[in-house]
Order: sequence, then structure tokens, then C-alpha cells
Amino acid sequence: MARVFLGLGSNLNARQNIADGIARLDQDYRIVRESPWYRSPALGFDGPDFINLVLEVECDCSLLQLRAELKQIEYDFGRPLDAVKFSSRSLDIDILLYNDWVGDFSGLSLPRSDIYECAFVLRPLLDIFPTGLDPQSKTPLTDFWPPLAGQPLYRIDAEGVSGRETQPAAARYSAG
Repeated sequence: MARVFLGLGSNLNARQNIADGIARLDQDYRIVRESPWYRSPALGFDGPDFINLVLEVECDCSLLQLRAELKQIEYDFGRPLDAVKFSSRSLDIDILLYNDWVGDFSGLSLPRSDIYECAFVLRPLLDIFPTGLDPQSKTPLTDFWPPLAGQPLYRIDAEGVSGRETQPAAARYSAG
């Protein structure tokens, strides 16, 4: 059984697509943990804010089979086949960690570099995997947080429709 961390994001009908995406993933995989939900501005293009979170799941499939299944779910949610990297998404699902694998697997790099570059990926990952180690260096993942702490990121209420926000992530979390 593989232990996998998935990053989910959406900026088109985001609350509904994220909720429906989680329900869809729950049909095929065992969801172990769900992080809090976060709002952040679109990165690399002008567009609506994104909602992001991380799921820990267990699955019996190979890495490449998982990637294919997740891409199909994205397409089922309306992702164009020719989608460019920096564009709006109804549902984006990225494999962040697959067990402790490191390397390039048919074009899929693990661990995903967004972990080290994007607060909207690392913060929710740390929320559900606070003792996690970088599979490459065995450095605690918390050590990668300080340089990202200034990026705009707001925890939001996942359940209600109010979108109640708390303070920016940088004000709530420290390196330790």
C-alpha cells in the first residue's frame, strides 16, 4: 500500500469543485487525512484566487497508474487536454510525495518541487505531516517553511460558504 500526499487546487467554482474532487478521490483511494483549506492568489497569471489543500491517501496502484487516474479525474472535472501550467483550473491534483521515492519517473519528478517553492503546498502538507522529512535530504519539511512564510496565504472555512478568513499564514506559523 502506497502512502501518497496529493495537492488539490481550484480557482473555478473552487469550493464546490474541491469538495466534489475529494468525494471523487474517496471512491478510489483511502483518504487518511485532509488538511485545512487555504486561499491564495493565482500564481503566474491573472485569475481568481485558488483554494488549495493536501490529502494523505493510501492506494494499491503504481505511481504511473495513479498519475493516469488523477489526470482522468482532472479531465472529468473539465481540465482541457492542452491546459497550460499557469491557468485557471476547475480541479488540479498533483502528486507531492509517493512513499519516500526520489527521482524522475516517466516525466513525474518526486518529490514535487512545489513543496519547496509554494506556501499553498507546503503549509497544508505540514498541517497533516508535521514530522515529515524531505525524502532527498532527510531534512525536516518544517525547515523549508521560513522562506515561504511571507507568501500570501489565508486559511479558510472549508465547511461553510462564508469564506471566513483568518490571519495570513506568516503570522500564524513559525519555523518550529
